Parts: sequence; structure tokens; C-alpha cells
Amino acid sequence: MASRIPRVVLHVGIHKTGTTTLQVALAALRRQLRANGVALITIEQMKKLRHESVWAARRTANRLEAPLFLEEFRSLVDSEIEAVERKSGEPVRQVLVSNERMVGARMPSEGDYPVFRPQTEAAMGEIIDALDPGEVHVALYTRRQDRLIESCYLWEVQKGLSHSIREQFPFIDEPVMRYYELANRIAKVRRVDSMRVRPFEIISGGSLAYLDDYLSNVGLDGKLDYSEFAKDPSANRSYSQKALDLARAMNPHLDTKEERDAVRRFLKKQFSTDGYPAAKILSDAEREKLVALYREDNERLFSTWMPELPYDAYSTVDGVAKLKSVLPKLEARPGATAVGKSAS
Repeated sequence: MASRIPRVVLHVGIHKTGTTTLQVALAALRRQLRANGVALITIEQMKKLRHESVWAARRTANRLEAPLFLEEFRSLVDSEIEAVERKSGEPVRQVLVSNERMVGARMPSEGDYPVFRPQTEAAMGEIIDALDPGEVHVALYTRRQDRLIESCYLWEVQKGLSHSIREQFPFIDEPVMRYYELANRIAKVRRVDSMRVRPFEIISGGSLAYLDDYLSNVGLDGKLDYSEFAKDPSANRSYSQKALDLARAMNPHLDTKEERDAVRRFLKKQFSTDGYPAAKILSDAEREKLVALYREDNERLFSTWMPELPYDAYSTVDGVAKLKSVLPKLEARPGATAVGKSAS
């Protein structure tokens, strides 16, 4: 008997590669996705499931209890499929699952070395088996390692921590974050039929262009009306240098989440990157060292998985500039003017 789900698209992250931007945008487009036969499941929906914590791709997950989560997950998917079929009047065409925890949403750590994200295969395999689709496609996004580390660090500081970047990433001089190796492992996960790898840095073409490029995974690029957006779907605005310095000084004196949230809002409003230089976390020498550390692995990543893009885009500090002209700006698209650009 044919599977009820002809095709599933797994957007697996990695984290800090525009995942929130895409998930917020997709949720806003849910009505249109349903009308086109696409069932959307986001990380926010999955996080609300009672047993989600026993599934997520981390070493502490209790995989003996994973079936409890998977039963809840499949019930969630079935409910969304029913909504799709009511809206479209036809059987569901695809199920889109966007959840960076499939490769581990925690910060990179010493626990990753020598294998980056060791629980990936188990977490993805369980989701695939729970859905039992006819075809599986994976969307994987990368971000140059030095910039990913900086983004992870800023996120921790904005949550209320005050440590140095070296305290957060004691492995920083070790080649932990090998994307080529991770991509090859994901492609070999049982029942995965195809995979598309893209660099986060193409978001410099604009958030809408980034979203449109992503929707090519489900064959809907250029087919949806973006005018429903009330604001730019990008999230996680960065701190300016002054905001970062103030946050590190103030965070040790904040006792509650409410205090930390209030300070974060204050710093972003009063010391935004619109009026102050963006935070500089790594020194030029540290950045050059990180780029060199991963140069060979990154060039193999681009050559193998993104041959249409410059193979050396991650090879130098200025190399990502080569990606800026990859995507169209989409000014002529319906609703394109309703959303501003962002590289956050």
C-alpha cells in the first residue's frame, strides 16, 4: 500500500543559519502552503509535545522513551495533514518538517569532536520512520564556522551570560565543525533520497530571496504571495559593540528571566547597530586562523554539494562576498516590498 505521505522535506538546520527566519515566514504562509498540498510542522509545534525532550539529538536524550515522542509527533502530523486536505480538497502532496534539533540545536561543544553532531542519524531516522514517506528530501544550511561561533556566543550573552568567547568554546582551536563530513553522513541516513546544501550567507540577497530559495525544496519558489507579512520575518538581531560590552557588565547582576529580557530590549533599542558599530568578537588573527582551519573541508563541501557556487566562498575572510549576487532581489514579486532586507 502506498504511503499516505508521498514526500517529506526535512529542514534540519543547522542552528543559527536563518532557521527562525524561515520558520516564522513559513508559519505565516501556512494557509497558502495548505492550499498547495503542503503540511508544515515547525520546531515550535514539536517543542510543545510532552515527550519532545527524550527525542532531540543530544547525548542526554533518553532514546528508550523516544517512541512516546514519536507517537505524539505522528498524531501532530496527521492533524496537519487533515487540515491540508480540507483546505486543498486533495490528498497531501508533501510534509515539511523544519526543526534544527534534528542535528542538535545546542551550541557546538567538545562533545562534538571528532564527529560533528553524533546523534544526527538517530534523530533523523526516527522522524523518517515515524512518517514512513514515499520519498525523503533533506535541506541542510551551513554558516562559515567563525561567524557561526560568533552568532552562538552573542545568543548566549543576550540570554544573560557574561563569559568570554573562549570560555564558551574551549574547543575553538580544534577542527570540530566539519560540514563536509556532516553532509555526507546525512546523505547516507537510511531512506534519504536527496539532499540540498545551501550557505546561510546567501541571505545577503534579502530575506524574501532567502525564503524563495528555500521554497524551491518543495517546488513553491515564485508561487506564493508574500504580502501577508506585516514585517520583516528575520529574527535574532545582533548586538552592537556597545550593547555587547554593557550586557557582559550587567548580566551578572540580573536574577530573573524578566530582568534579562528587559535589559535585552533596552540594549537593542538604545544601542542598536543602526547607531553603533556591530560587535566585534573575534580578533582578525583569530578569524583568519579559523578560516584556515576549515578551508580544505569547506572547499570539499562546496565542490561536492554546491558546485554551482564559488568553491572557495569560505576560503578567505572576504570570500563570502562572492555569494551576494547568487539570488534575485525579487522586487517584482507580489508582496516583495512588504519585507525589508536583513542579514541577521
